[in-house]
Amino acid sequence: MKYYRPVSEPELLDLLGTLDQSNYTLLAGGTDLMPRFESGMELPLHLVDLKGIDCFSGINDRGDNIEIGSLTTIDALRKSDLIHQSFQALWQATDQFAATQIRNRATIGGNICNASPAGDTLPPLYAYQAQVRIIGPAGERQVPIADFISGPGKTALNPSEILFSVILPKAAGFSTFYKLGLRQAMAVSVINFAVVAVVDREKKVFNKLTIAAGSVAPTVKYLNKLAGALQNNGNGIDGIIDLVDQDISPIDDIRATAAYRRKALKNILAFTLKELVNKR
Repeated sequence: MKYYRPVSEPELLDLLGTLDQSNYTLLAGGTDLMPRFESGMELPLHLVDLKGIDCFSGINDRGDNIEIGSLTTIDALRKSDLIHQSFQALWQATDQFAATQIRNRATIGGNICNASPAGDTLPPLYAYQAQVRIIGPAGERQVPIADFISGPGKTALNPSEILFSVILPKAAGFSTFYKLGLRQAMAVSVINFAVVAVVDREKKVFNKLTIAAGSVAPTVKYLNKLAGALQNNGNGIDGIIDLVDQDISPIDDIRATAAYRRKALKNILAFTLKELVNKR
């Protein structure tokens, strides 16, 4: 295996243009990649380490949105006042993400490109309607995150393309994230979800509501049926919570059964929504 460490975006793109797409692997934080190699996954002919490229890291205020470099670590997001104040659900996801050592190494771009339906940063990014900025030999393009991830481990990246950054629009409203795992730390989510809501506290109704749930389908799913039924409404949540079933397709695996995932998601989500709409 040959190791590369480019130090600029042009150097990286030139390098990728010379390599066979099937024979190289990109190294960001390595928190998923290295355990896979250790468990027997075949090593690539070329390993390209992205950590030396400074422009891929950082949290930048762009006015109407913020832009997060794909190599920004989970811990950097957790320590950001801007994320904590304006994107509470994402901050909560980073605060519950694995353990200190992993948070200091793992990157938001790696969590996205890993494309796991249980990825903890994904429901908040979906709920915030995040866009991903992609660069490659053909130039630059921007894609909604819901279109970027097409299945477990599958993304819309074309050969030699790189996820450069994540763009989060600033918006009014409250957000929250919930994760259910089998232990207190280093747990893969049994379910997780993020809610972004604008609530009329006097009328106790949702003026705007977006819900995104993970670990209940091959990709993170918007719970549009339930959110639509609760638009300009805040009553009778228990009576319509089963609408969640129309947007999810959980499976049985080593962490939980599909039936448990359905029940847990509906119970916890109903409690969360009632707390939001009734909170003073």
